[in-house]
Amino acid sequence: MKLDYVEVCGFRGFRDKARIDFGGGFTVITGRNGVGKSTLCDAVEFAITGLIEKYAVEKAAKESLADYLWWRGAGEPEAHYVTAAFVSDKGKPFKITRTRESGADMSPEEIQAALCSGPVPEDALRQLTRTSIIRDEWIAALSLDLSETERFDLVRSALGALEGSEAAAKARDVVTAADASHARNEAVYENARAKLGERLTQQSEIQASLSRSGDVSAALEIVGAAVPNAPTDMVLRLEAARGALADGRTRTARSAEAAEAGRVLLARQQAFQAPNAVTARETARAGLETTRHAKGVALADVAAAETLLAREEDADAVAASLAILVEHGERLGVHEDHCPLCAAHRTSAEFAAGVEAARRRISSLASGVQDARRRMAAASEQARQASSAFTIVEREVSGHQAEEHALREAEQTHAAFFESWGIDPRFLSDPDGLETNVAAERDRLINLERALIVLEASQSVTRMASIEKTIEVLREDIDKLADVVSQSQAAATSARKIDRAVKRVSAEIIDERLAQISPLLNELYQRLRPHADWRTIDYSIRGDVKRFLSLKVGDGLNPQFVFSSGQRRAAGLAFLLSVHLARAWTPWRSLLLDDPVQHIDDFRALHLVEVLAALRLDRRQIICAVEDPALADLLCRRLVSTTAEPGRRYDIDLGHQGATSVLTAADVPPMPVGVLRSALQVVGE
Repeated sequence: MKLDYVEVCGFRGFRDKARIDFGGGFTVITGRNGVGKSTLCDAVEFAITGLIEKYAVEKAAKESLADYLWWRGAGEPEAHYVTAAFVSDKGKPFKITRTRESGADMSPEEIQAALCSGPVPEDALRQLTRTSIIRDEWIAALSLDLSETERFDLVRSALGALEGSEAAAKARDVVTAADASHARNEAVYENARAKLGERLTQQSEIQASLSRSGDVSAALEIVGAAVPNAPTDMVLRLEAARGALADGRTRTARSAEAAEAGRVLLARQQAFQAPNAVTARETARAGLETTRHAKGVALADVAAAETLLAREEDADAVAASLAILVEHGERLGVHEDHCPLCAAHRTSAEFAAGVEAARRRISSLASGVQDARRRMAAASEQARQASSAFTIVEREVSGHQAEEHALREAEQTHAAFFESWGIDPRFLSDPDGLETNVAAERDRLINLERALIVLEASQSVTRMASIEKTIEVLREDIDKLADVVSQSQAAATSARKIDRAVKRVSAEIIDERLAQISPLLNELYQRLRPHADWRTIDYSIRGDVKRFLSLKVGDGLNPQFVFSSGQRRAAGLAFLLSVHLARAWTPWRSLLLDDPVQHIDDFRALHLVEVLAALRLDRRQIICAVEDPALADLLCRRLVSTTAEPGRRYDIDLGHQGATSVLTAADVPPMPVGVLRSALQVVGE
């Protein structure tokens, strides 16, 4: 089975629909970095597994690989899907399509059935892509950089399931079942031990109760007095007595609170009714009436002074007008024996006497305003003093009223507390009597508690016998469970021994099958020539149950630490190609190489081309993506194409708005048969 074509749309760098038809012999894809060559390998892997394994970090900065699987550039694709099509050696097609919206159109089991055959390794589809697609960034990571255990697991998975794998699976199942059974038995054993501990604790408590037991008949009388209407059944009677004890303790505590609050309230009442307090309240009330009357009289005097001042101010205004008039008449003087103001007949003497009389009247009018103002000031001061005295007395009276109001509220709260807790109202004003009653109630409750202890101890005799019998049964069960736990532990140990034996046998089988890879690895290593001096590479396997595969060159040196970057990649290519060729569990004969010559010099790149040409002669389909057009030309010349298995070449680049597009697609025809022979004849002639 080989790859037929890959079709993508809206996938990573491919916005528009693009189809790459692979040649049955080989396909060479060229283009500069970042144009989408690796995306074609990603498309094949994603179609088969639904993953792209080269991204080790699944999530970063609140984003995941799923956010970048599909086109994110400018423009909107027609659709979002990836299709990988295969064709069998008999020409039967097989196609897998994954879309962004609905996922794959085939289940993993259907894909595995089509691409794998025979005993397959675990996680077969992932192993298939890891060993069929050789990526630039994984060449060293999946070979020399692997730990020895991971390298062994990679080779073992490439070889496929081994003979006896069913026995190994059964052995693992037996170990799992034995461990689970042993865990259940241990849980039951520990549970039984916990129950035994509880019964032993109860036994100790009952023994302590019995040691404190007293007169049962006296205890019954006390309980009967405490709960006279309780049922005759002892258990129910004791339960009722315990409830009465709890209620009594609560009521006693509240009664003690009421007694203390009653003392405080009584002290307040006595202080309020003290003779000096009563005299102070009566004096304040009398003073309030006196100051209120004085305030009213003072306010009336202020009103009268205000009226007098207004009248005097009006008279003063008249006097001012008269003074102006008199001064005007005096300046004019008598004119022809007539007054210049009223035109009456007056002599000069009569006019002068009239002016003098007017001046006296004006002077009397002006002096009244000052007296009225002095009276107004005195009345206002008297009113202020009367108001201040009234305010002081009023505040004192209000304080007495507030004190009385608070006292009445406290009395009501105290009475409500008595009513809510059912305390005898006789003790509302008798806190000492209530305290005496509380003390008596406490004594009664203490006697009730002692009676309950005595009665519970008397019941403990029967309980003790029952618990002792239970303890005996539990101990017998624990002895039996201990034997069961011992047997299950032995069974688990035996199962692990069997599992280790099966693993040892499997390891021996793996060693034999790995011997097939060693010559292949050495041949590929020698052809790629990673190192000029160390011409061979050896592997060794160690470990009994946990297996390790190490690679050595020269005098037991680890190539991971002595090779340069380019040498490590060349050795890694030899290792991965040998793993790819060793697979026997898949009919898929396509090898995809994603820019395998990065960091490899031209000398080793030429050797890789020759190795790929040799693999092509084995009728394997070679799909190789490279950046160098000259290397692409060399691959097209050296990889053999035939009429039945042609070769193809693609040149890709970034097109409009950064989307990947195919620039050229060309068939590589097979070389005509005998062309070299004809050319040699011409040269010879």
